[in-house]
Amino acid sequence: MMNPFNLLINYVIANSRASFYNVSGNQEITNTALLAGVVSENPLLSYLLIENKAKAEGDKFNASADVTSVAGSAPGLPAPNTAPIVNPPTSTETPTGAPTNGTTNVVTLENVRNEISISNNLLKEEIAKIAASNNAELTKAIAEKLDAKIALIEKSTGTLNDAIQEIKNRLEAFSKGVPAPDSVSNQKAPAKNEKR
Repeated sequence: MMNPFNLLINYVIANSRASFYNVSGNQEITNTALLAGVVSENPLLSYLLIENKAKAEGDKFNASADVTSVAGSAPGLPAPNTAPIVNPPTSTETPTGAPTNGTTNVVTLENVRNEISISNNLLKEEIAKIAASNNAELTKAIAEKLDAKIALIEKSTGTLNDAIQEIKNRLEAFSKGVPAPDSVSNQKAPAKNEKR
């Protein structure tokens, strides 16, 4: 049965072995790793299959690279199998970050912690600056949107208050037995043919 965790482990191993054997475009190694993960439940067997495939691909790739470098070597270049020429730095040059007093720069956990805290403080200051500059714009945008809504609410509140006051007046007049001003006009005049 295929185990997804086993496939993932085989994929990581394939990438590791491909970089170890200096194989570019490790599609063959990856395919072998995934196939080994599907077929075999034994991680040791999968590792051995991946290792052998990576070694074979590395040998093929390095052999083809040697052939092309020998065939395409230009005059004045060192032979392919010679050691590289390393020019040591002159005494006037100082490496970046190295102290000039001759002591070595030792990276400690405390130095790393201090650098991280300094960087965090700088980031907090930048975020505060951005927040302050955006605060005015945000306040303006909110005010523009809310002003129209507040004006609409005030208008509707005024209309609602007038309606409530009219209802109170009518109720007061009704409770006193006096017909409301609008109720007089709404009453029908008795018709001439009606009996009283």
